[in-house]
Amino acid sequence: MNKKITGVLVFCMLILLICPPSLANAKAVLVLCYHNVTDQPGQDIYAVTPANLKSHLTYLKEQGYTPISLKEYIAASQTGAALPDKPVLLTFDDGYQSVYTKVFPLLKEYRYPGMIAIVTSWLDYAPAELGPLVTWQQIREMEGSGLIDVASHSHDMHRFTVITPQGDRGPLLSRLQYKNGRYETVDEQRERVRRDLHESQAAFNKELGHTVQAVVWPYGAYTPSAVTDALQEGFEACFALNDGVNPPGKQALQAANRLIITGNPSKEHFASLLKVNSENTKIPVKAIQLDLDMIYDPGSAVQTEANLNLAIERIRSSGANTIYLQSFSDEDGSGNIKSVYFYTKEAPVKADLFSHVIGRLREEGRFSIYAWFPTLAAQWLLEESPQDAVAAYDEKNKGWYRRATPFSSRVSDRLSSLVADLAAYNDIDGILFQDDVYLNDFEDFSPAAGWAFKEQTDFELTPQLLKERPELNERWIRLKTDTLTGLTVRLWETAGSYRPNLGSARNIYPIVITNPAAEEWLGQNYEQYLRTYTYTVIMAYPYLEKAYQNPNGWLENLASAALSNRENAQKTVFKLQTYDWNKKHWLSEAEIRKQAEVLRKKGVIHIAYYPENVYSEQ
Repeated sequence: MNKKITGVLVFCMLILLICPPSLANAKAVLVLCYHNVTDQPGQDIYAVTPANLKSHLTYLKEQGYTPISLKEYIAASQTGAALPDKPVLLTFDDGYQSVYTKVFPLLKEYRYPGMIAIVTSWLDYAPAELGPLVTWQQIREMEGSGLIDVASHSHDMHRFTVITPQGDRGPLLSRLQYKNGRYETVDEQRERVRRDLHESQAAFNKELGHTVQAVVWPYGAYTPSAVTDALQEGFEACFALNDGVNPPGKQALQAANRLIITGNPSKEHFASLLKVNSENTKIPVKAIQLDLDMIYDPGSAVQTEANLNLAIERIRSSGANTIYLQSFSDEDGSGNIKSVYFYTKEAPVKADLFSHVIGRLREEGRFSIYAWFPTLAAQWLLEESPQDAVAAYDEKNKGWYRRATPFSSRVSDRLSSLVADLAAYNDIDGILFQDDVYLNDFEDFSPAAGWAFKEQTDFELTPQLLKERPELNERWIRLKTDTLTGLTVRLWETAGSYRPNLGSARNIYPIVITNPAAEEWLGQNYEQYLRTYTYTVIMAYPYLEKAYQNPNGWLENLASAALSNRENAQKTVFKLQTYDWNKKHWLSEAEIRKQAEVLRKKGVIHIAYYPENVYSEQ
């Protein structure tokens, strides 16, 4: 055998080891989540009638879906075991008596397997409002049929708990409790989750003679550490409630998507739900960036709540689906951040308000909530370590924010601790990094930046060197850009260890879009943003850029540059100004609407608005 053929064979074997063909061409599994089945659903949005459930099963059969068992689902991801065409896993949560009286007979009729998720403590004592639940004997009978797999729905964590000083409530398993005047620690939370998982498995072992393979998170809410502990407790698959299908693999076992069935859908409605779920298209972002500084009244909790009510009413009527929520205080508008609005020991706290606002927003609807997060302009970092301040070789040309250098490990470590508290104590869906993450072309000549430059180039960092050696200047520009982005990635990953599926967004200055050479002036690179973050947020503020003569033309040019590759539209948010900071007045609703129309005609998908005037009646 010649060397060329041998090399090809070795390469193919490596590909097989990395991605077995059974997984490389694996079929994605649709997982459906049902609850109670009753002839009279009433106000229960999670209940379906037996007739409609039967129509769903009929539709699955007509469309060529093949229901699979939990064991088959797990085997496909663990070993690459083959799955049938259009596999679907039917799951039923909470263990209502109807699972035995209504669901089980239907599954036997269709010969379809299914999975039931049981809250083990409820079989001894359950909240009265749930109504009748299955018994252990009925569970044993259903499991013995070979059609039903049993999963844990926790032992005693399918309930809400107080999570803020204001009394807001959230899922017990995934949130830190607030009681007796203090927050639970992360370690305390993890210990009670571990204990609950163990008690649940012990109950199954006692009643069924074995532990179970899967855990279904109550309300679909969990933490990454809960997944780790579940796997250590013997669970092989963890199920959440996100839309989408599940290609076999690690994600399918650790954070399985399930389509929750609500509103007792007819056969036709059920078909449309499956279609939308399989397409898994991104819903266009309509975001509002909300200042807590406009809501918080330091002299009156009552007035603060009244202001919050106004803001929520505005958000509700706006049709927004995403909130960029200020997590810091910047009352004087300088951008130099002195305190935050969330519980932490890593920064001065102006008021523990952030988590309460999130709680109120969660009550109102399904918003995606991004924490608008301060980064380099955190002034307490500079008070503690003045040597970590960003330095310009020409003080007259230093940046407009007083910032800490991203090259300092002290700065990076402190911000990581801060963002850990943000994610641990607050139910956020993502982070929006403030526009303080930049370095201009006169910066950064701090000691930490000098050390980083020398480590990369073996040269001392001086303005003269950069002027004389263009190739070193190019390396310096790239090092600054990469260091700024690297810091945000570290913060995003730190927060993600507390919040699963955490999104990311970062503000970018428009000149970087229209003139790529501006990377040298700001340390920002649009293409790098697109590769790195869930969303790139362009500060599309024509009046801040003094484009008074033709603001719509300015927006058109910006959109053309940003969307020169049409795929960029999926990951780019255009944030429009609603206030003219130069002339100090609010823009009219008609003008803002016209600007949004201009952008949409250019192919823009995602639009945000800032600031939100919570006191306006427009």
